[in-house]
This record gives sequence, structure tokens and C-alpha cells, in this order.
Amino acid sequence: MKKIAVIVSMLLVCSTTMADASRVDGFLGGLKTLKADFTQLIESDDGVTYSQKGVFYLSRPGKFRWDYKGDEGQLIVADGKRVWLLDRDLEQVSHQSQEIALRGTPAQLLADEAGVETHFTVIDSSSDGGIEWTDLAPKETESQVEVVRIGFSGEQLASLEMKDKFGQTTRFIFSDVKRNPQLERELFKFVTPPSMDVWQH
Repeated sequence: MKKIAVIVSMLLVCSTTMADASRVDGFLGGLKTLKADFTQLIESDDGVTYSQKGVFYLSRPGKFRWDYKGDEGQLIVADGKRVWLLDRDLEQVSHQSQEIALRGTPAQLLADEAGVETHFTVIDSSSDGGIEWTDLAPKETESQVEVVRIGFSGEQLASLEMKDKFGQTTRFIFSDVKRNPQLERELFKFVTPPSMDVWQH
């Protein structure tokens, strides 16, 4: 289902040299787990901005958790095989093959242990406001994503941005980033709450 792919995607220099890919690969190299607070900003073509906050957990390879704050905040969990979306507002759960849901998304970039250029083409790099940016284009032609930007402040992950084919831009701004902390396995196991509708796609 496209909904999961789009949310997960939300739910990451004019050169295509190896140096650009090496910067991102260098950050991902040796990365096993990650925990960070995030602010998510979604901007549409008409300038409307929507903001959410939450906590992001990553366990490589292939597992992550986007836990949005608030009683109606969504929860997205990838357990290595499927991506689960809990929509508390609609009181429903949907899930989809992880391989399909993540293709061409920032989540794929972070969770996959393959090199950056396995799934993305480096198209640009730049510096703005103390953030070093690398721009990537998904190689997957069916991806809803057009461009993924990953930003670093020094050696630290600072931001992920995504522009999709619908003209929407999603930004994740990270803070209190912890590299390779010990994380409980239960964070990446999804248990469906009782009395909720479940949709498989």
C-alpha cells in the first residue's frame, strides 16, 4: 500500500564522485544502533507546514522505530521483514512487505547495510548554515521519492530531507543523537493493540 511507503519516506557540490558517497558510507560504517529525538516538518506545494515530534530508534540491519509523541501520534515499526503502521487516530494497523515499503526512501538508506550507491545515485553536495549536505536520487524507478538529502554537522547526523513526486517535502531535524547505544529488542517487535482493525498489503 502506498500509504505506508509515503509515511515511512516521511516516516532522510555538483559532483558524482566517490568522495560524496564515502561521506555517507563513512557515517553508516560501523553504525549498529542509533537513537535520536526528531522534529518532522512536512511542507506542501502551497506552503502549508505540518510539524510533529518523536523519537527514532535504529538497529541495523533492517530494523527501526519512529515513535511519534501524543495520544494520537503514529507508530511505525520495521521488524526486518514487514513495516507496521499504527494509526491511533483511525484505530487501525496496516502492514506491508519491508522490501516494497522502503525502496528508495530515507529509511532504506539508514537501515540497509549495503553501500549507499547500491540503491541511490549521488547527484549533488553542498554546505549551508554549517550543515554539509549530500543529495541522492533513488535508483528504484517505482519509488515515490525523487530526492533524498542527508545533512551532517561535523560527524553527526543533523537532518534528513525528502522530496516526493507529489511535490511534498518532508524534513527530519535530529537532536540528542546517540550512536550505537544499547537498545531493547522489544522496540522492534510490533504487537497489535486489541480491538483495532488490521490491514495487510
